[in-house]
Amino acid sequence: MKKLWRENRVLLLLITILIICFIAIVCVALTFFYSKNVSSYGTRLDGIEKHPVSDKFKNKYEDALLENEEVTKVKINVKGRVIYVHLHFADEVSLEDAKSLAIDSLELFDEKILSYYDINFALKNSEFIMYGAKNTITDHVSWNNNTEIVVEEEETDED
Repeated sequence: MKKLWRENRVLLLLITILIICFIAIVCVALTFFYSKNVSSYGTRLDGIEKHPVSDKFKNKYEDALLENEEVTKVKINVKGRVIYVHLHFADEVSLEDAKSLAIDSLELFDEKILSYYDINFALKNSEFIMYGAKNTITDHVSWNNNTEIVVEEEETDED
């Protein structure tokens, strides 16, 4: 054994260090991948039970917007702390009218909901697609800078 140690001292030390490192990596990997069950949202949803968005509210919101003849379809989804509102408008509705209707629809939300959830709007018709977002700490909706859809006519060769 002494002869083996004298002739391969460096190699045996390297193998020992390698085994220790491998055990450490396995321990870290196991604690990382198999730790306690945590939601994919982490702790961001703590207290969400105190701020429910009921199906009754969703239906009331959809019905209130569908009373306006400019709105053809409303869909509202809640994922985590974000409420997604998809509004489809009639073709004759302008982009500015659609934006103002979306902003006015914020009055239908309870202050408790507005202070806890972010609101994302998607406004659509054949002329435009516009996205907007309202954060919990702001009082306004920020819109993206998309412009109205312009359909280019194809040029035809007349011989």
